[in-house]
Amino acid sequence: MRHIARLLFLLVVFPAAIVLANEEHITVAVSLQPYSTIVRLIGGARVNIVTLLPPGADPHNYEPKPAVIKAFSLAQIYFTDGSGLDKAWMPRFLGANKKVKVIDISDNIEWMKAEHDDHDLLGHHDEGELDPHIWTSPARVKILAMNIYNTLKEIDPEHSKYYMFRYQKALDMLTKVERELNHAIFNMPVNSRSFIVFHPSYGYLAKDYKLKQYSIEVNGKEPKPKDLANLIQIGRKNGTKVVFVQPQFSKRAAEAIARDLGAVIAETDPLAADFVGNMRKFIDALKEAGKK
Repeated sequence: MRHIARLLFLLVVFPAAIVLANEEHITVAVSLQPYSTIVRLIGGARVNIVTLLPPGADPHNYEPKPAVIKAFSLAQIYFTDGSGLDKAWMPRFLGANKKVKVIDISDNIEWMKAEHDDHDLLGHHDEGELDPHIWTSPARVKILAMNIYNTLKEIDPEHSKYYMFRYQKALDMLTKVERELNHAIFNMPVNSRSFIVFHPSYGYLAKDYKLKQYSIEVNGKEPKPKDLANLIQIGRKNGTKVVFVQPQFSKRAAEAIARDLGAVIAETDPLAADFVGNMRKFIDALKEAGKK
């Protein structure tokens, strides 16, 4: 996985030299840090990226600062993920940029209900009920990358070969990540292919790769003692041997559950720009859990 992380770094930081420095760039706005990285993977030096949420910001209570709104006012494209996560604060951005072209990059992605373990599917745009974390599954990132690629080559056809080159490199990288993930899951006991996480950020990954996700929080709140006891019982029943903590949430409950289950505990950050590095931490934890 280390060579994958290096490839991601090279694709993002050192785009192909075929783009001339004095050519006009396309200014693209996105909501989250992971989307910024995906757009950079495909767009390279052809795009300037405005990321609305800064690192560490909570999308649920985000309040845009004037500098971010000003930067958004220069964007030609806004890539929305269609989940409704940006519904509360997007009117302020769109009010500052009435000419921006809003493009949904979630075409061909099936949505799931938020906060549900059974992974029931909904219609594509049932706003307010959707789990927005589509970028945490490599399979879904492939779809996002394809949609971004199709948009950029349509808007900027003179550089379609450039976008194609970078898109293929991104697909190669994601395929390698998938291979590592599937290998880690294959080496886990069949009756232990589950994990616990505080905030249910990996529902799409769980569905796509046949894992089971259990969340610690209850309706977005810290669990009560009876909730923890119930989750520990579920973990024992399912042989769960990995617990994930996230920097945005308290670690106390997760650490207590991990101790009781004798499980691996690992920190991941689903909102991090380096989604491949984050996925590597996820895979490493599954590998360690598979040895228990």
